[in-house]
Amino acid sequence: MKLVYCATPARLAYKKKEIMENVAKQGYAPFHPFQAFPREFFEDGLVGREKTMEFCRRSIEICDEFWLYGISDGTLNELNYAICLNKPIRLFLEFDPEWEKFYENLKSKYDNPLERI
Repeated sequence: MKLVYCATPARLAYKKKEIMENVAKQGYAPFHPFQAFPREFFEDGLVGREKTMEFCRRSIEICDEFWLYGISDGTLNELNYAICLNKPIRLFLEFDPEWEKFYENLKSKYDNPLERI
């Protein structure tokens, strides 16, 4: 059984269950950072954004695959890390109707990661 990291922008947090079901229907176990690190206790709580992102990157290390469900500063940070780790990567950008707009604004900050996978 493979464990899949589900990279999802915070603006799509309401799709967490749908994303986890998408992974499970394909026969894998979903690891969703919003499930593991509830925002009110982590990013918006005492832990803070930087430490939460560190926990997310450490979680990517233990996952077998990295699946991208949308574009944001955080998901591109995670994607770059998954690329560095040579994780198998799958894109499910149909979950994010605004991915083109967000990617255009952020791709140069992360050295155009979608072209590197």
